[in-house]
Amino acid sequence: MLITTIATVIILGVILSLLFTEITGILPAGLVVPGYLVLLIDLPQAIFLTFFISLLTYLIVAFGVSKVTILYGKRKFVAMITVAVVLQLIMYATLPIDYRYISGLAAVGIVVPGLLANTIQRQGLATTFLSTGLLCAMTYGCTLLLKVNI
Repeated sequence: MLITTIATVIILGVILSLLFTEITGILPAGLVVPGYLVLLIDLPQAIFLTFFISLLTYLIVAFGVSKVTILYGKRKFVAMITVAVVLQLIMYATLPIDYRYISGLAAVGIVVPGLLANTIQRQGLATTFLSTGLLCAMTYGCTLLLKVNI
């Protein structure tokens, strides 16, 4: 995948996410998330695992970690990212998934489930997943219209 292709998809996702947030007031789990997930469109198991890890992260932090320590604001965000990274490392080490990192975006990909989990905590599961899914579809549609090869 070319760097220009990656940049185009990410920028499309960021622009659409920003417009969506400004119009509706609903966050799509971070501006970069829809574009990143579109880059994984040929790996549906990786997309499913991203959403699964984000849900599991939310449950662990909300009903586990927050019961033994005071979490709010940045501390809760750091807890979400940390738990998500640990869960990803465990999942990728134990599951036989052919998951490839997108060149240059491995650092972004590793925080995506944490961003999703943090947004679930802020605005709810259905709103987060539906808005992110809608923006992924819109971003993918734009890549098709612009004939961007993913």
